[in-house]
Amino acid sequence: MYHPLAEDPTNLSNDELQEKISQLHKKYVTASRFPDQSLVRQVQSMIIMYTEEQQRRYRKIREESKNKNQDQDLDGLVNVD
Repeated sequence: MYHPLAEDPTNLSNDELQEKISQLHKKYVTASRFPDQSLVRQVQSMIIMYTEEQQRRYRKIREESKNKNQDQDLDGLVNVD
């Protein structure tokens, strides 16, 4: 889900992505004080977009780590003598 006015999250580094999420949370709090909730919904949709990208990256790293651990050979660690 991409917001048409937001920067493409796949082009951001992990630190930039986290910074965007932090900035948007601050804007969300500010926007929630106004009676017009359309801005709140827009900021919320951008937070969701960036958070989903961050979660996708974490899942990918976890899967790669899991696959790497499964591929390791245990012959050198097990002594059956």
